[in-house]
Amino acid sequence: MSDLVPKIFERAIAETPFHIKPDSEGILRIEEKDSSCSCEWVEISAKTINSFFCFTLDFKDKNNCDSSFPFFNINKETNISGLRSKNDAILICQLNEKVSILLIELKSENTGKYLQQLELSKIFVNFVIDRNNLVNKSCQIKKEHIEFKGILFRCRKRSNKGTTIKKDKAKFENRDASFLIAEEPCHDTYRVQFFLS
Repeated sequence: MSDLVPKIFERAIAETPFHIKPDSEGILRIEEKDSSCSCEWVEISAKTINSFFCFTLDFKDKNNCDSSFPFFNINKETNISGLRSKNDAILICQLNEKVSILLIELKSENTGKYLQQLELSKIFVNFVIDRNNLVNKSCQIKKEHIEFKGILFRCRKRSNKGTTIKKDKAKFENRDASFLIAEEPCHDTYRVQFFLS
């Protein structure tokens, strides 16, 4: 069971263009797709964790259509505003029986509806888990072993080169969501343990 949840998501989510793979140093680079956003990237070092999987749903195809949820109405006059919202990345880490699901959003100064984006992503993760548990009786995911956390990365004065953050742990707080939220600066590299309890 030590790597059950990340492996199930890796098999469930189409590889292209959704998987975010680490580089040869074990660094995951998460990028904001909106070119007008000044919070462009953050890196998370996952080299010390054996079982993880990272993916994004925030992707539009070459025709600027929503590839993640193609079944939702995209007509701006008749659609339900916000229904197709999603966050920038989801990182699933598993250590023994404990699973941490990090819902990641990059924002500039205007944080907008980031809480809604993170909550919608939690719903998506639970959707995949529920469907897996219905059809995959030999590999059930126990929700009581899962801890969701939200991470909001925001802009600060940009340096020329990212630096590794040295603090021991991120400070998570209640922000009226169904999980705790931490806020950290973007354009830096973090160790994944910084966000794990």
